[in-house]
Amino acid sequence: MTAREILRYNFSTEAQWNACVFQQADRSSPSARTGFRPFAPYASTAHRYETNGAHAPALTRTGEILWIGERERLYRLALGDDQPQTHYAPSAIAHASRLVATTRGLWVAGEQRQTLHCYDEDTLARLFVVEIDDGHVLDIASDGRDTLHALVSYGDEANLQWRMDRIDCAGRKVGSIALQGIVAAVAFVFLRRSRRWLVLAGTSEQRLYWFSEEGGSATFSIATRALHPCFTAVCLGSDPFDRVLVGGADGSESGGASHVLILDGDGSSLGGVTLDVADAPVNAIAGGRDSLIVTGRQAMLRFTAINVVPEQTAQASCLCITPSLYSPDREDARRWLRVEAWARLPAGTTLEISIAATDDQGIRDRLDAIAADTSAPATRRIQELTSEPEIWRTPIVFQGTAAANDDAPTQFAAPLFDVPYRYLWVSVKLGAAAGAELPTLMQFAVLYSGRTLMEHLPAIYQRAEAQPGSFTRSLVGVLETTTQGLDARIEAMGSLMNPATAPEPWLDFVARWLGLPWDDELEIRQKRVILAHAGELAQARGTRGGLECLLQCLMPAGPRRFRISDHTADFGFAIVGHEGRPGATLPALLGGLPLSSSELGARAILGRARLPCEDTPDDGVARLAGRVFVDIAATADEHRAWAPWMFALVHEMVPLTARVALRWVSIRATRSNTLDGTLTLEPAPRPHLGTDAVTGLARLPSRDARISSTPPDIGTSMH
Repeated sequence: MTAREILRYNFSTEAQWNACVFQQADRSSPSARTGFRPFAPYASTAHRYETNGAHAPALTRTGEILWIGERERLYRLALGDDQPQTHYAPSAIAHASRLVATTRGLWVAGEQRQTLHCYDEDTLARLFVVEIDDGHVLDIASDGRDTLHALVSYGDEANLQWRMDRIDCAGRKVGSIALQGIVAAVAFVFLRRSRRWLVLAGTSEQRLYWFSEEGGSATFSIATRALHPCFTAVCLGSDPFDRVLVGGADGSESGGASHVLILDGDGSSLGGVTLDVADAPVNAIAGGRDSLIVTGRQAMLRFTAINVVPEQTAQASCLCITPSLYSPDREDARRWLRVEAWARLPAGTTLEISIAATDDQGIRDRLDAIAADTSAPATRRIQELTSEPEIWRTPIVFQGTAAANDDAPTQFAAPLFDVPYRYLWVSVKLGAAAGAELPTLMQFAVLYSGRTLMEHLPAIYQRAEAQPGSFTRSLVGVLETTTQGLDARIEAMGSLMNPATAPEPWLDFVARWLGLPWDDELEIRQKRVILAHAGELAQARGTRGGLECLLQCLMPAGPRRFRISDHTADFGFAIVGHEGRPGATLPALLGGLPLSSSELGARAILGRARLPCEDTPDDGVARLAGRVFVDIAATADEHRAWAPWMFALVHEMVPLTARVALRWVSIRATRSNTLDGTLTLEPAPRPHLGTDAVTGLARLPSRDARISSTPPDIGTSMH
């Protein structure tokens, strides 16, 4: 039985995750991009930037934080800086309650609330003004692109209505969206990922209203007093992950403390932060990828997201429910096998897997309709799904350990072989206690039908599979989970042998196993190319073609950067011709007697001349034969990196009787003087001193001044 014979529903890609219903789940941050996890909470202590009052915070596309402080100045805190820079702000910016940064500039509403002003982000120069003649601007927000939206009230007091005007990057009004069913709108934001609008409205009874991108009537709403006892909201904000930030204070009867409440995109509570009395009340908020910006009476506060659940927080959790899954009928009556999940579970975290199953198609259709109803918040849909009577089973809970590896998720399995129904839902919940790191679910799969190890048991044991609570089936289920992991590893062995996909340690292992010329210090790109040409290198070892193949593998990019010279093979020795026998063709090697061969006479050199022994061959070309010269064109950096192993690799590819001379040359040394593809047009090299300076091309500038001390004569007096 192999892993391919098992049928499964996989949940690992974006499209597969989008088919599920999530509650309080972070699916967009870098830590959860391949799966999901609970949202990272904010630290309870903020970094303070004292400005004697602050309002209108905003975050730019480059991560800068802007806000208005004392004396009507604009404060700009760049990403990574500790101290902000200050600028004198134009009057419209200095008195703004909301500052919105788009890709084209900074937007504010005019002091009379009938104009919109756009300023250059860097110079604060006003670019243009947009007139709103027939209404009153209450708030502004960006849709995450170049477009600005303005929340506008219009009509008389007896018939007051609200709309959102759309302004493009050139300051043109390009459309309006009507908002129906609200009273006394105060503020609004745009949730970029779900493409929905959120409006805070109401006087005596405030509510948060969710609208689709097209406007119209609200899809659902939540009372602000339901978020926190006696809570009154004064401002709204959002972040790139669709978290909703609600700033306000409790009633005087509850102490009057100021809070920023944090909700997910569907209105489920994610906790919040409480402001110090000295900073209350909160007047504006903004959210970034890893920070919460709050402005209050004395300072701008920046709360940073952390990966550990704060001690004062009860628990961080998230939930995912799959769509209905179907297992077809089989002759052996088998339906489902198990749920496999890959997760990182640090100590203090849990993974809870529960399932619901039925054969009733009416129940299936009703639950599918609940899950598909996006007009209802996810919290309500999950409550309705999980409250269906008699179909949900007791969950299986896995505990995290301190040995959990951040880089290698652990596999968990929950058995399903005792589920006889054709329709199935799987609920996966992650939880983290106070003080624990956040867990992450990378992917999971629901296995069904297919072959099982029960088929290989004697018939007397196979009959036990149909018995509820069968020990034999439970034991085989444990073995199946283990063997499936082994099967997957065996199937992955091919990728370990493939040079294009194998990890670097396996490249070293396979190369030594094949006996290739190798060194662990080779670049990963060079290793993969050598292994890809293993057959050619093994077949041509000890030949000139094999040596050329190796050098081409080491320097695969661009034109050839090496030259191999074997003078014996390339030219041969010069032969003097005589009658009937032609001589050698030039160029050719000229050989002579060795230095040890000498005769007594006037030309004998003391200390160099000696009489040869009887058994010493007097071969004048022996010292020239078998010498191979390898020229390698490399930069200075490549020379330093390749020199420790290059000679050893080259030496492995030549015959034992050959002698190798390795020479490092410049790039130009290997180029010919013909149009053979090796010549390139390059600018003159910059003059410098170094091992790769080119003689005759690089020179140091003269010490005399290059610029004349007087201006050129252009016929005009220059004063």
